[in-house]
Amino acid sequence: MLLCNIRKKMIKAIFFDLDGTLCDSDTAWSIAQSETFQRLRKHYPHVSGEAITEAWTTVHQTLFQQLNAGKCPMAEVRDSRFRCLFEELGLPIDKITEKLDDFFCSLYLTSLYLYDDATVLEKLTGYHVGIITNGAHDEHTDSQLSKVRHLGLRERIQSLTISGEIGIRKPNLEIFKVACERANVLPKEAVYIGDTIQNDIVGANRAGMTSVLVNRKSDVRTPKTTDEQPDYTISNLHDIFFYLAHKCERESAKG
Repeated sequence: MLLCNIRKKMIKAIFFDLDGTLCDSDTAWSIAQSETFQRLRKHYPHVSGEAITEAWTTVHQTLFQQLNAGKCPMAEVRDSRFRCLFEELGLPIDKITEKLDDFFCSLYLTSLYLYDDATVLEKLTGYHVGIITNGAHDEHTDSQLSKVRHLGLRERIQSLTISGEIGIRKPNLEIFKVACERANVLPKEAVYIGDTIQNDIVGANRAGMTSVLVNRKSDVRTPKTTDEQPDYTISNLHDIFFYLAHKCERESAKG
């Protein structure tokens, strides 16, 4: 078998992104968004669904601009989004605002499921397996920590690095370096698998890790720079074994 002993000299750790890579957060978000908006309209029937969607989009664009500029943490973005939504819609901020926020967060979490190919985590024996993800690190229902627990991932990984914990977000290469330090490996000894070019591939490349793009929908934009070019592209997480086998075969040929 090509997965030989030499692999430990080449790759010692395999890290994964969380949302869109291990779990289907887009579907969960859509479910929570749709049902929460329906509830909002029951309380305020004069507000159209189009107006809610437009305001929601505007609020998130503004909040994420502040987040990416380092002006606020993800937890603050999460905690203020419904208040900002109601302000944008000209609605009173009251108990309904809070109840809808709680409903959205709870439904989002309970609607979250692992992709079928996440079983790859249990088959990567001999490697340090970890997660590097952007998001909040607190005990709130809508935090990366809560997602990992809900999905039963804590028992399947050896390390968890969340941007909200260390104050650095992907694609900043420092968050990748912190994860490698925790795993006691060098970046060149680690693989990072993610579903976005900007946050995952760019960050992993700049950190000196092997970057693997999981392209589930075949709609990822074409890389335009060297930093955006993944070392490998896969459509299923189990395909990582082909990369590892290929890597091992090449190293064996050199030796």
